[in-house]
Amino acid sequence: MTKDQEIEKIVRLTLIRIGIKCDHTGFTYLEHAIKEVIENPKLLRNLRSLFTIVARQCGASSAFRVEANIHNSLVVTQKRHGFDFINTIFGFQVVKPGQRPTIGELIKLVAEYYTMGLYKHNYEYVEPEQPVNA
Repeated sequence: MTKDQEIEKIVRLTLIRIGIKCDHTGFTYLEHAIKEVIENPKLLRNLRSLFTIVARQCGASSAFRVEANIHNSLVVTQKRHGFDFINTIFGFQVVKPGQRPTIGELIKLVAEYYTMGLYKHNYEYVEPEQPVNA
């Protein structure tokens, strides 16, 4: 498994466990945005640039559509069951009950979850096998 495949797998699993429905377009946009932030954390300083990159990657009509679809996914997730799992994975209260994180906060939290390696403690994660040099 390549590093890109590992990032994609962990980000996707984390978003699903948070409760974001994977059949929403916003899920795909979030996934791409988080992967971009993992690779270049400075993108969090300008979400409009990040959304433009994601729109280009996904063939969306505009950065506004990317933001609107992500926002819709967060609203639906909050209505369904909230964001309590975020507190569980970090081990302390990050999001207050009944509230939802902003788009930027969610992207940053999931990116940090990956970069800090916290997923290794919350999933039955198996390290990728290293190729044997013959």
